[in-house]
Amino acid sequence: MELRDLKLFCKLVETRSFTKTAAASCVTQSAVSQRIQALEEELKQALLIRRRGRGAVGITDAGQALYDDASHVVAGAEQILERFRSSDSLGSSQIRVATVYSVGLHALPPRIKPFLLRNPDLKLHLEYSRTDRVYEAVLAGSTDVGIVACPSARQGVEIRSFGLEEMALVCPPEHELSHRHHVGLSDLGGRAYVAFAADIPTRRLVDERLAAAGVLVKVVAELENVETIKNLIEIGAGVALLPEVTVRREVRAGDLCLVPLAETDRFARPTGALLLASRFRSRAVQAFLKEVCSQQPALPD
Repeated sequence: MELRDLKLFCKLVETRSFTKTAAASCVTQSAVSQRIQALEEELKQALLIRRRGRGAVGITDAGQALYDDASHVVAGAEQILERFRSSDSLGSSQIRVATVYSVGLHALPPRIKPFLLRNPDLKLHLEYSRTDRVYEAVLAGSTDVGIVACPSARQGVEIRSFGLEEMALVCPPEHELSHRHHVGLSDLGGRAYVAFAADIPTRRLVDERLAAAGVLVKVVAELENVETIKNLIEIGAGVALLPEVTVRREVRAGDLCLVPLAETDRFARPTGALLLASRFRSRAVQAFLKEVCSQQPALPD
């Protein structure tokens, strides 16, 4: 049994895809299949459930048991290598971060600025993407840290809290609700509403809150990007419930108004940092996580 085979197997369990495993490991899909088959023959156990077509690869009980043990072995081997590569300084290390727009453009910059100032030689590669693609990048090993809103548990992914973002009503300055000290969710009933796309986790969070309050809004647009949502609100297309941190610049400029939710209706959007569970983190990545995840913004009084 070779370490490279265990690494391929762990990657396959985490991605559930021969294609993604091959791409992440810089080998051919045929090579992955051959190495996994050789591993099964050596252990005399079926590790995978191979499905026809393009469906995800299934894992047998024996395969899951092997993954549970092998993931620790792989992480330990990477830790040994990292000890020999590391020095006292982070130096010119590289950190790859994939994040959704609403978090990456607003909550992340003030957290990483002091970190980069203290480590001027460190290279930070920042990529903006959709939530599902951030998860895929983490599982494929093509990014070191993923940062998303409303994180959900997935096999092979470790989640660390990035913080909470208070939600509030966002509307144009001329809107009739703009001068309120606070609004209830019931005040949104029947109003034109600019929403995130249906598959965006923040949309599901908001829909659950509105449904629990028995409120129906009139969705006039469904968009993937918080910046586009704000643009539509500015021209009077409707209102939206958005994280306060995402509209501070527009509120200061007078382009948008932010109205807090009433005490009984307040809620916050959780955010999280995603990590590949079986992967050892370099010193640079560990320092980055300590910096950005150490600040846990509490809900305002």
